[in-house]
Amino acid sequence: MNEQRIMEQVDAMVASGRITPDEADLLRAARATGEFEAVIAGIRAWHAGVHTAAAVTEGRMSEEWAGALLERVRAGEHTRELRSDIKGLR
Repeated sequence: MNEQRIMEQVDAMVASGRITPDEADLLRAARATGEFEAVIAGIRAWHAGVHTAAAVTEGRMSEEWAGALLERVRAGEHTRELRSDIKGLR
């Protein structure tokens, strides 16, 4: 993960709605503290949870599968395939 690259894009991510202003503040506070990757994983897991919860509610995904996907996100995985699975695109 490229912390510098992410930090350069924080304002644009807020402006586009990809992250909230509060999440941007968390990222700024975590910068260069050794906690940055954990904060990123937490933010990604929260956003992934929104998608998986909707998929479970709609019957497109089992609770077990949703939980397994979220655990992978919390562990730091962020592959294109995982993101597609979370959004129900694969």
